[in-house]
Amino acid sequence: MTAFEHSVNSVFCNIGKQLGAATIESYAKKFGFYKTPPLETPSNERAPSGTYTQRTHKLDENPAHADPGRLAFGQWTMLATPLQMAMVASTVANGGIVPKPYVVQKITTHGGGTVRITRPGNLGRAIKPETAATLTQMMVGAVQSGTGTAAAIPGVQVAGKTGTAETNVPHVYTAWFVSFAPADNPKVAVAVVLEKQLNGFGGAVAAPIAKQLMQALLPG
Repeated sequence: MTAFEHSVNSVFCNIGKQLGAATIESYAKKFGFYKTPPLETPSNERAPSGTYTQRTHKLDENPAHADPGRLAFGQWTMLATPLQMAMVASTVANGGIVPKPYVVQKITTHGGGTVRITRPGNLGRAIKPETAATLTQMMVGAVQSGTGTAAAIPGVQVAGKTGTAETNVPHVYTAWFVSFAPADNPKVAVAVVLEKQLNGFGGAVAAPIAKQLMQALLPG
């Protein structure tokens, strides 16, 4: 609990080494990694998240090539899109069931008549409801007293997780924050990423943006 709330990478490194890269990748696939997102956008506008080779920049699904310790806290050659990370947050908020993403909610005629309405769907279960509930509790703790306090909204219980990915430039990071709210009855999930941030940690630069997004989207 404490390691999650305060983003203690060394703890997750040791957990990853115990689990092994194959187990980590198998669960990542359940969340949608290693697959092109089923979105209505052109195929060249979509890309799967996952581990990539450094030489050919192609997906590498062989767990024998991965470092499970670093993979467990989002480093190694793992690349993720904001959409994929929003799906991760949504899955936890949805009790472990992966929602099917879509862009177009409704198509209407020139006169206002409805041609088609997109019905929400899902891509299967990634984790047990009990696991999702535990993750939610830890994400709430991260916002209340951990690395994500900048995303706290008065009167609303926010669940969130910070992320700070290394680049090949010292002190320059890719800053992440994923969240959903209200934690006990989720209505909105967001993922914020900022690239090439000088001394920019997820909790400092991405979390405040996520807060503004949630405040704008939540009713009332």
